[in-house]
Amino acid sequence: MNDAIDYSQLPLRDIHLPGAVGFWPPALGWWLVAACVLAGAALFAVHYYRSRHRRVALRAMKRVRVALEQGAEPVVCLQMASTVLRRFAMTSARSLPTVPGLIGEGWLEYLDSRWQRHEFAKGLGRQLLAAPYGRPNTIERSTALELATLCTAWLTAQPRASRA
Repeated sequence: MNDAIDYSQLPLRDIHLPGAVGFWPPALGWWLVAACVLAGAALFAVHYYRSRHRRVALRAMKRVRVALEQGAEPVVCLQMASTVLRRFAMTSARSLPTVPGLIGEGWLEYLDSRWQRHEFAKGLGRQLLAAPYGRPNTIERSTALELATLCTAWLTAQPRASRA
């Protein structure tokens, strides 16, 4: 080394470190993660929106069952249950324009055709034809509870997303 040179007097700069890495723009991987999260949220929202009428009908049937268990008149509760089934059928079967006009055996056969069982046309479900139109105290509470359970089972068996 040369002792004649004073190195501290030279106009040299110290080692420069690079600046901090910014958070924007994110790397490609983060863009892909964000796209997957957005696509998943959109699919969930569509599924949730399409099955809203089913959730509403199940909540209404739960209210009917609770009313029956709390001592409400069975005929009134069966009127509500029949209304819930009809409203659900009309909102879920847009491709079947005859649902609003179905009465009697045709209505029961339609209900049975939607779940491949014969509980309505040949079983307890036949009560739906006359029970909602009966006089008070003509229906046993236990029969009304069983019919409400049958209607709830029918609603549960329906597809989660409507076919639009």
